[in-house]
Formats: sequence, C-alpha cells, structure tokens
Amino acid sequence: MNEQQLHDKLRATGLGGIGELESSARDPFVVVEASVLLEVMAFLRDDSETAMEMLHNVTAVQRETGFDVVYHLCSYSRHHSLTLKVIVAQPEGEAGDWEPAVPSVASVYPSANWHEREQWDLLGVRFNDHPDFRRIILPEEWIGHPLRKDYVYPSTFGEIPLELDAIPLYERDENDPPKPSEPRPAGTPLTQPPSEYSTRPDAGGRAPAPEKKGES
Repeated sequence: MNEQQLHDKLRATGLGGIGELESSARDPFVVVEASVLLEVMAFLRDDSETAMEMLHNVTAVQRETGFDVVYHLCSYSRHHSLTLKVIVAQPEGEAGDWEPAVPSVASVYPSANWHEREQWDLLGVRFNDHPDFRRIILPEEWIGHPLRKDYVYPSTFGEIPLELDAIPLYERDENDPPKPSEPRPAGTPLTQPPSEYSTRPDAGGRAPAPEKKGES
C-alpha cells in the first residue's frame, strides 16, 4: 500500500483526530492528534492489511510555535511505510522550561522506549506513562536539554571542562590554571578551533609523533 492508501485506511476507521496526508513533503506524513495516537498506532500494527510491526524511529523537531513529534512506521511483511506527526503547540507566554507532552507509545511498540528517552534527554519532550522515564545519554543530575535552540551550554560539569577548546586535565599546568571563558550566548553554536598537537603520552610512555602530510 502507498501512503495515500494507508491514509484512506486510517480514515475508514472512524477515529477522530486524523489529519490530511501531507504528500508534498519528502517523506509524506499524516498529522495525528495526541488524544488518538495510541489507537492509531495499535490499528496500524494489528490490521492485517497495514501490518506495521516496526516503529523504527521517534524524533522531535523544535519550531518557533512548539514541537513536532515524528514517528516512522514500516511493515516488513507488506513492504510499505508511513510517517505520523503529532504537533504540540507552545502555549502563549510559555518559554524556557516549558515541556511539550505526548503519550508514550512504548506499550504498543516497545522499541519506542529508548527513542522516547532520547527525545526527553536532548529536547525535553515528555512522554506520559512511559515505563522507565529517565535520561539515556546525560546523567540524571544534568540541567536542561542540550538540543533546545535556546539552551546555553555550561562551561563545566562538576570539575569536568565542557568547552571544546578547554585545556585537557592531563595537559594543564597546576601553576597556571586556565582562565574562565566568556559565557556563550543562547543559540551560539559550538565550534572547534585549531589546537596544537597533543603531548599526551601513549601507552608506552612516549609522546606520539605528529603525522606527516600525505600519510594516511
């Protein structure tokens, strides 16, 4: 079945909250309201004609008006796929620590467990009723969500320097401590400036020799 046929099949269920098929996108998608997301997912998985037994990705996109939470479904047996999108509008006046929320689909597709945790960890999208809702990449005590467009990266975490141009601990001079860097404005991208070749010794106690140009 192609995307249009899958969309028609969804509409035929009589479920509300199913939007039009956006076929002009590179990956055609259907906008679904959060209130019917679990029912839509269960139908696409269990119906013999759709048989979409695999949820292979859950992503989120931050926009000026809120967040899009995107689900990529496919069927190994039927050789078709469909993308669903839940749009979570940011309430007027909300900013900063606002958390968009959608239902967790881990009860329908167990593979969503880690994907949803990643989107929470990095973008701050909350998935209600998730069976194990915690960070998956960053430590639990980390503050904020680093892929938010307004996120300000800290210069340190505990005693660990996080600046890409920070002097590594093993190359620091105890008598000449590094000077604190200027705060990075929100939205400023991280950059990696050129740095001198590391003098850190290798496992044999020798400083590694720099590679010559032309050598691979």
